[in-house]
Amino acid sequence: MLTAFDPGALLSRSYALPRGPRVRLRLARSADGAAIAALAAEHGVDLDPLALARLLRFDRRRLVICAMALIGAEEVFAGFGAIDLEPGARPGLVLVDQELTDGLGELLAAALAGRAAAIARFRAA
Repeated sequence: MLTAFDPGALLSRSYALPRGPRVRLRLARSADGAAIAALAAEHGVDLDPLALARLLRFDRRRLVICAMALIGAEEVFAGFGAIDLEPGARPGLVLVDQELTDGLGELLAAALAGRAAAIARFRAA
């Protein structure tokens, strides 16, 4: 379990999972739509086109982070998570490829919570 997460380092480093490949976290972009829809379908989560568009559209009220795993010489979509940017919010949706990674769900949840808290502090200042 991750005890602390540096939200400032979100886009500047990769993370070693306990049993799995290294992953890089980044903000979601429109090109991730097919991968997010496929992963959601694997987990039995119904993401209609409108819900998917809302996840991928930049919104000051929501943060969506994707995880990319380095498998061989290729970066593979390994998971994503979303959190509403309001005080005390917890990650609302975290989905990961269980075959590729172990511990990624906890890393994504910590990254989302840490980054949301940092944004809240920044906005309050």
